[in-house]
Amino acid sequence: MKRFKNILLVHDDRKSGEPTLSRTVALAARNQAQLTVIKVISQIPHDYRVLITSLMPEEIMEIAVREQTLLLKKEIAPFEKTVKIQLKVIIGREFIEIVKEVLRNNHDLVIKTARGMSGRIDILFGSTAMHLLRKCPCPVWLIKPEQEQSYHRIMAAVDVEPSMVEDNHLNNKIMQLATSLAQTENSELHIIHVWKKPDIRYLTDELNYLPPDDSSKLYNEAKNMHIKWLNEFLEQYKDQQYQAHIEEGTAGRVIPEFAEQHQVDLIVMGTICRTGIPGFFIGNTAEKILHRIDCSVLAVKPDGFISPIQLDDK
Repeated sequence: MKRFKNILLVHDDRKSGEPTLSRTVALAARNQAQLTVIKVISQIPHDYRVLITSLMPEEIMEIAVREQTLLLKKEIAPFEKTVKIQLKVIIGREFIEIVKEVLRNNHDLVIKTARGMSGRIDILFGSTAMHLLRKCPCPVWLIKPEQEQSYHRIMAAVDVEPSMVEDNHLNNKIMQLATSLAQTENSELHIIHVWKKPDIRYLTDELNYLPPDDSSKLYNEAKNMHIKWLNEFLEQYKDQQYQAHIEEGTAGRVIPEFAEQHQVDLIVMGTICRTGIPGFFIGNTAEKILHRIDCSVLAVKPDGFISPIQLDDK
């Protein structure tokens, strides 16, 4: 995967974070990319000074930064012959400092080990991960702990309804990442597009739009239209190896079910929202998918995404 040239890895000092470090180093080496490993430690409140020690909170944090830096140096030492690694230990709130680091140094990928050991977003993806999915301007790769180093099956979720031009830009970013990663990992690649059938009852009863006997014809026409859209979109990727799937239903239900049934190791998907505060919330469909999956995720933002976190935020 040759896309990334300036990678930021969020350090995880648990044993489950070791495979993530190894995978990230290998990715950086293949891409001849810069690699920065960041560790964010929380600030000690000033009110704690009399409860803990005679040292000022600032002195305590200076000691903590030095100790964490030494620990980081020890952990990355075995990989320094493979790629040059820059270390940063920063004080603050984790997701805010990570996004600021991305903005400050133009990182093009954030990698983080998902919290927890198995299952569902509130366990597998912690609050920092969710904040990054919502607010980080570059792609975020959340790696499931204890996952095998090689991905056997990768799924790219695309929405090819020709409603907005920026959707296709996002679909292309998803496909470029998924196809490149599938080649690198020698993985099966599954492309899925989920479509929702027309509301036959509403068209028949409320609008008196068509006779009941025409409902099956309308269903088939709608399905064929989505098949046509997907085939037209994938024409530009005809040299790639993949299996394309058209699934009827809601994406929030179908994609997690498909991922579980096909034992997908990684989902490449977009996180886009057209309502609410720009750049602040994950789209409703993406949120539903993330709440139900139990695998790694590479989440991609649309072009022009602006993070609600800025460098001058305190």
